[in-house]
Amino acid sequence: MVKYFISFIILTIFLACKNYEPKIIIDKPVPIKNKTARTWKQGWISVEENRMGGSSNLIELPFILSKTPEITKGNDIPILIMSGGPGNSSLNMANGVVKTLWGKNKDIIVFEQRGTIHSKPSLICPEIDSLRIQGLRNGFFGKSLDSLKSLGIKMCYERLTSLNIDLNGYNTLESVEDIEELRKALKFDKMILYGMSYSCNLMTAYAQTYSENVEALILDSPLPHMVNYDEEAFQNIDSILVKIIDKYSGSNKLYNAWVNYISSIKDSVFKVTYDSKVYSYTKNELIDMVLLKMSSHESLSEITETIKNIINGKHLGINDVISYHLEPSNQALGMRYSLWIGEELSEEKEDIILREEKKYPWLNGYPVNDVSFETAKIWKVNSIYKNNRWPNTSYKGPVLLLSGQFDPWTPEWYGSKMLRYLPNAKHIIYPRKTHLPGFTKNGVDDINKFINFIRKN
Repeated sequence: MVKYFISFIILTIFLACKNYEPKIIIDKPVPIKNKTARTWKQGWISVEENRMGGSSNLIELPFILSKTPEITKGNDIPILIMSGGPGNSSLNMANGVVKTLWGKNKDIIVFEQRGTIHSKPSLICPEIDSLRIQGLRNGFFGKSLDSLKSLGIKMCYERLTSLNIDLNGYNTLESVEDIEELRKALKFDKMILYGMSYSCNLMTAYAQTYSENVEALILDSPLPHMVNYDEEAFQNIDSILVKIIDKYSGSNKLYNAWVNYISSIKDSVFKVTYDSKVYSYTKNELIDMVLLKMSSHESLSEITETIKNIINGKHLGINDVISYHLEPSNQALGMRYSLWIGEELSEEKEDIILREEKKYPWLNGYPVNDVSFETAKIWKVNSIYKNNRWPNTSYKGPVLLLSGQFDPWTPEWYGSKMLRYLPNAKHIIYPRKTHLPGFTKNGVDDINKFINFIRKN
């Protein structure tokens, strides 16, 4: 009798979850002020935290529908845009994208991903920031600073799980369903989806799952699902640096000198006075100086001079790196960890990563990603593939792929790999540009042309 009663309860819970309808609250204020001349239809949508987990908590996600004053025929399909990371907030973009050439005549939906800064709950980890900043100010560096980070990760994990937050629910496939529930709640037949970096993966997964609801895809610096990012990161960064040095110096001599110099100081500790305090730093912070410049379109041409200065013992710019590490993270690290560990690291091999690292002496010991197998030992989430299948169908609608020639994070060949399941994609590679070329003048122009082409056809 007890056995049948338990079965009845489980079935009741299952059916209740299946019959769940998302709740949307229109005009409930979002935590971003409207700084545009446009009307915002804003609100929150409540969705299940873990749809595959049987019973589930409800979480709330804010959105903004920025309305253009005039909608003309053929121009009434909104663009939904979300930031990347994973872990980056999206809402702030509502004040910026409407000023672009392509955004000023379109309705724009900006949707905050689950777990990010403005969602409820937010998986921010102030413990990690606090311990890192405190450690830096007290002279910690290298492995001692890494130990503090591990402690902060443990503290954040324990706090979030003690609040009954199901960290297994923070992944791409859950976000795909969030987008679909928002689309239905706002009563749009179709949308144009704009993804950037990680969120290109999200937008593509949505298009593969709900192709009938997608008018087109815009993918800026795409990160394909099929790549094992951490296993390839060392080669990607190294190969792009070689190309940049060759472009701006005309030979590979400087690259060889850089590798030899960084290898020679692998155990060295340097000191700098910044803001009346003495800070210790290592070769990793010198590498940070170069990679920060590799992340900006405007500073690519400065990289060769920066490397020459470092080799000559002039660590100009180290204050900028120290300042960067003294600032709180702008990401919801808990969301980043949950997603990356559950759907990326779970498909990767630690021994392959270690083998790849040894191939590039200047990157040996450098954390090319802030999420690692050490993180996964503390931040315990299940593989997403335990209960889910990733969509593997092709999306046959129009797609615009944008890649930067000198992007070390999502290199141009990542865009090419996505053509396998995006057969009608146009891939544009921007010379002398790095990550997110869609925000450059040429990128904005190309996106505008693509949207106008869709509207006419």
